[in-house]
Amino acid sequence: MNQVKQGLLRVKDVEVISAVWRDGYISLRDKNEKVIQQTGTILLATGFKSSMPGKDWLTPVIQSHDLRLAECGYPIVSQSLQWGPGLYVTGALAELEMGPISRNISGARQAAERIVNSL
Repeated sequence: MNQVKQGLLRVKDVEVISAVWRDGYISLRDKNEKVIQQTGTILLATGFKSSMPGKDWLTPVIQSHDLRLAECGYPIVSQSLQWGPGLYVTGALAELEMGPISRNISGARQAAERIVNSL
């Protein structure tokens, strides 16, 4: 963060839709093709939305089955990834129990093992 204070590094929280390489520079563009930043180097470009996936269609299910949620809006599940009677979750929905690994292939394997072992 010292480099940010010194003006040597800029941190931006934006959604990049495309990047164009021309004349030794990378132009990062938003959804309207407006140039967000033009640079010679990108140190890190990553991110994700920090909201529960499928929230639009899951909300009525959560309410009708009285499913428990943490303050952050993610499911509170058991160690076996059970969210409700006969309802198990994997992927991002299992993240509070499994951690960040839940979102990748290794996490899917571990989730499957947990669920199968609990049946």
